[in-house]
This record gives sequence, structure tokens and C-alpha cells, in this order.
Amino acid sequence: MIDPVQRLVFRGQIHPGREETLQAALPNLQTILAQRVAADDILTLSLFMWHQHIFLYYECPGDPIAPIDLVGDIDSTLALSTSRVWAPMMDIFHFNRPQSLEHWRRDTPPEACTARVVYLRPEMVSSYIFLHYQMQEETPGAGDKYGQISLHENLLFFYMEQPATNEAAQHEGQLKTTHTPPNWHEVMFPHFQPWDDLEEKGAWKLAEGSQLWRPIELLCSV
Repeated sequence: MIDPVQRLVFRGQIHPGREETLQAALPNLQTILAQRVAADDILTLSLFMWHQHIFLYYECPGDPIAPIDLVGDIDSTLALSTSRVWAPMMDIFHFNRPQSLEHWRRDTPPEACTARVVYLRPEMVSSYIFLHYQMQEETPGAGDKYGQISLHENLLFFYMEQPATNEAAQHEGQLKTTHTPPNWHEVMFPHFQPWDDLEEKGAWKLAEGSQLWRPIELLCSV
């Protein structure tokens, strides 16, 4: 079944030395993207940056639109990787899913679109996906309606909106089991790859919340 709204996430790399060019392109890009929202080509779009990494999240009613057709103006500031600028990230967890365009359209714009990132230990990727799928399908609608975790290689990208929209899911989960671990955060901790700064200080085992997931900068949002 194809969802009535396509949620798309891509990851790119900023070409060294072109950061200022990227920043200079943002005001015009914001204007163009606002026009695409007004035309109902997209419901929302956010562009984030973390060091040299750049992340693109957007939603399309109907058929998906390629990144180059939305943010192609900044492609010259990005580095090529295996002959492409944007690498798709896989949706590996979401609290809710679009049932119709009306169900997914926001009544009011969010106060903030946010994102955070963390690396998984490569050997723990399958376990992380399994446990999240289990929770997703056992308890649909258990968190922010628009929250979604995406994966590329072993890097996780968690998109969220503030304030969170908490509402019951209109769809049933695929699982009838109740095996989601009650000590969720304790079970999750071994999946994450330590940040060098915390590991050097010997503080990794005491890390919590934002120390595990690093918030990243929002460049523009419509």
C-alpha cells in the first residue's frame, strides 16, 4: 500500500569551502519553497546542517518529487558521492503514518522543526531496527505524529516537530504482541556508537538524552 503522502529524507555532504555560498542561497530558496507549499506541491520541507553533513526532509502529496527539483539551487555547494549529490535515507521508525492528505495536513504550522543525529554501532543496526519495528507496530501512535527516524549507513536522523502532535493512530499495527521492552532506554543504550568527546572523558556510560542524540542546525523550513 502506497501512503497518500510520501515522506522523504535525503543526506548530502557540503563541499568544503562552499559553506558561505550555501548560506547566501537560503533566502531565495526559502521563497521558492514557500511557493511550492502554496501550490500544494509539498506539505512541508526542512533543511538541516551538521558539520559537513546536510539533511533534507520533506513531504509530497501524491508522487514523490526529486530533491533536485526542490533544492537544486544548492546542489553546486554539495559534494558528489558515487555520482550523486543526495543519498536517500530509509524510514526505519515512525509513530504514525498518513491515512489521507486531510489526515496528514497540519492545522497550524509547527513552532519549530527539529532534528538530531546519532551513530549506531554497525553490528547493532539490525537489532535497533527490529526493536523499533516491534514498538512501532505494537503501539502505533505512541509519540509525536510527525516524528520519524531515518537511516543511512549507520547514521540515524530523527525528525520531530515542536510542539509534538500527540493523537491516536487511525491505523492498526501489524503486530498483536506486547514484547516492547519496558526498560526501553536501557535496552537502547548499547546500540549507540560513543561520541569521541564523551568517551575521552569517560562520561559515555553516564550519558543521557541529548548527549546521545546531538541536535543539529535548521537552515530553512517551510
